[in-house]
Amino acid sequence: MTPREFAELLKGKLLGEAELELTRPAPFFAAGSRDVTFYQGEDAGELVKSGAGCVICGIEPDRFNARSLIVVSDVGKAWAKALETFPLPQEEDKPNLTFVSDSATVDASSRLLPFTYVGPDVDIGADCVIGPNVTVHARTVIGNNVRVGAGSVIGSEGFGYVGDNGKYLHLPHLGSVVIEENVDIGAGVCIDRGTMAETRICKGTKIDNLVHIAHNVLIGRNCIITGQCGIAGSSILEEGVMIAGQSGVSDHVHIGAGAKIYAKSAVFKDVEPDEIVSGIPARPHRKTLRAQARLFKDESSKDS
Repeated sequence: MTPREFAELLKGKLLGEAELELTRPAPFFAAGSRDVTFYQGEDAGELVKSGAGCVICGIEPDRFNARSLIVVSDVGKAWAKALETFPLPQEEDKPNLTFVSDSATVDASSRLLPFTYVGPDVDIGADCVIGPNVTVHARTVIGNNVRVGAGSVIGSEGFGYVGDNGKYLHLPHLGSVVIEENVDIGAGVCIDRGTMAETRICKGTKIDNLVHIAHNVLIGRNCIITGQCGIAGSSILEEGVMIAGQSGVSDHVHIGAGAKIYAKSAVFKDVEPDEIVSGIPARPHRKTLRAQARLFKDESSKDS
């Protein structure tokens, strides 16, 4: 595509060359004269450093070295749309290398990549991509347009035991997992089925690699859960919750809509809607900052 075509697609203002053929996307500082890249900063001086074929940005500088600029109101959305014009690497299907139970239903438009296991009474909707080495256990329901990354396990038995005179009795899990439409699940994710009812991931939620979601958890619409997080049993995340990397949520915790959990936090109690928490234990982020400031002040006074 040319800068002119990108500008039309992104509804942006074009500066510089219009008919240059752009061949690939590239990082800002590595982009060459036929590459398209993006810049989300506000420092116009940075644009002088780029010799890219085209830079998608949110500012209109007096001068720039790129062969063209496209000025847009939302750089992140524009860049995502620009990337959609380039072909994705395609995985290879091998239907004879998958196992699908006779009682399972998989829509014909969905793809199962090699070494996928689909258990009894599973229902997989339309336009899904189930990655290699994924296990989908019995009675799991997956909605339309769901992507599951390599090596993930959906519907495994939850971690449930009952104490018995110093030993542990295994608690059977008879429930299921429901993944609603437009959910993305990364690689190496484990989602346990419910004890008696279901574990549910609601539509539009995005889950990063290496996340564990325990039995009976309810994750609302359009949540973001990043890598290496763990959510313990029967917790509820309302719509639009964001959890940053390596955070943990204790069992039976209720996190309100729009709340944000900063990285490496441990959430032991309920979080109010739109609240931002951090730390171990997690508390309102400003309180965590004040506590850290006092701690570091005490340490510096001891050193002196």
